[in-house]
Amino acid sequence: MAMYAVIETGGKQYRVQPGDIVEIEKLASAEGSSINFDKILLLSTPGADNSKIVLGKPYVNGASVQAEIVGQGRGEKVMIVKMKRRKQYRRTQGHRQEQTQILITEVNNGAGEKLSLDAAAKKERLAKFITNLKPRGLASTPKTLGSRKRLAAAAKATAAAAPAAKTKAKKGK
Repeated sequence: MAMYAVIETGGKQYRVQPGDIVEIEKLASAEGSSINFDKILLLSTPGADNSKIVLGKPYVNGASVQAEIVGQGRGEKVMIVKMKRRKQYRRTQGHRQEQTQILITEVNNGAGEKLSLDAAAKKERLAKFITNLKPRGLASTPKTLGSRKRLAAAAKATAAAAPAAKTKAKKGK
């Protein structure tokens, strides 16, 4: 059992240890940047026969967790349906929460003990990582109406130019 911590971010609590990839509420930082979490609620360090647990009141003083952002996007769509029977009232609405995926790189208990992820383990963990978050909006996909029209126009232009080149080649023989 390795050292772990319980952190608070976005109004929720997460149990983390070095090497974990956690999906949290959106953070206003770019992918690849590192983040420091200082709201640590609990720390656990392994011992020979039992583990040592430190509880914060409300947070553990001096403790911190370092992480790196590895993905950002929106989660799965949640459908909200409101209905009142026999009143002809129905409303349907969808919601996709913006989320950030982070890789935990270091847990520090503030008393000199820390457990960190080495470069080889980090590289291996990121090589296996595949994000399930989707990009925001339709502009990032080529299925929008404007891009379909542009693709169709480009296909027509190339199709019109290709037969003309073939007929000229035949006449030249």
